Amino acid sequence: MSSSTDLLLVLPVFNEIGLVKEVSKEVEKAVRKSPKLRVRIVDDGSTDGTGIAFRRSLKKVKNTEVKILSQNGGKGRAVREGFRGADEKYLIFVDGDLAYSMDHLNPLKESLITNGMVIGSRSMVPQAQGGLPARRAFLGWGFNRLVCFLLGIDYSDTQAGLKGFTREAAHKLFSRQKLNDFAFDAELLYLAKKLGIRVGEIPAHVSPRHTYKTSHVKLLCDSAGCLLDIFCIRWWSWTGAYRSR
Repeated sequence: MSSSTDLLLVLPVFNEIGLVKEVSKEVEKAVRKSPKLRVRIVDDGSTDGTGIAFRRSLKKVKNTEVKILSQNGGKGRAVREGFRGADEKYLIFVDGDLAYSMDHLNPLKESLITNGMVIGSRSMVPQAQGGLPARRAFLGWGFNRLVCFLLGIDYSDTQAGLKGFTREAAHKLFSRQKLNDFAFDAELLYLAKKLGIRVGEIPAHVSPRHTYKTSHVKLLCDSAGCLLDIFCIRWWSWTGAYRSR
């Protein structure tokens, strides 16, 4: 484990130039408040200069770095690259637009004392206290139930971009994990069950700004792509592709 930090936070970003200033301020506040925290921003091949802007903005901020990938490869790959080579005891990723505030870091870390993996769940938060709008919550619930049924898992929210791991669990999961797109969250939970890794859940409060933000990916198209990935997960499991390498 690193002698100076014990928690690595990875923020995957793609074409978020408009949020660089705001996110950088939150990152700076977080590392000043928590000297044991290191933040790694992973630019997933942005075409608007997001990564360069983050490097300029965080140039003098201790315990931060920006990794710029040459091509867009998907959120799953960005998180995988963010965790690569990490030696901190705990590894966490949060959506790079900070849809979930830094206030979630301590609850995640505390839960990782007794779990190998911890996920944020929007379903555990009442709508009036930072949950999703009713329509999105209903569609998300339906999709989540279908994913859990197909994969034989049972979690109230598989897709929230707020998840943490112990270093040991992260190594076991990400050395096997294959998906690069949005279904990689469900793949991680399926692998955790397959490998006997204990999973905890904490409430995930969606920021008011993000609740009404237009998603980069249309909900129905994204769901269709995720379902195709779910069948790939079952196929890989059946063919033994998830065995330790």
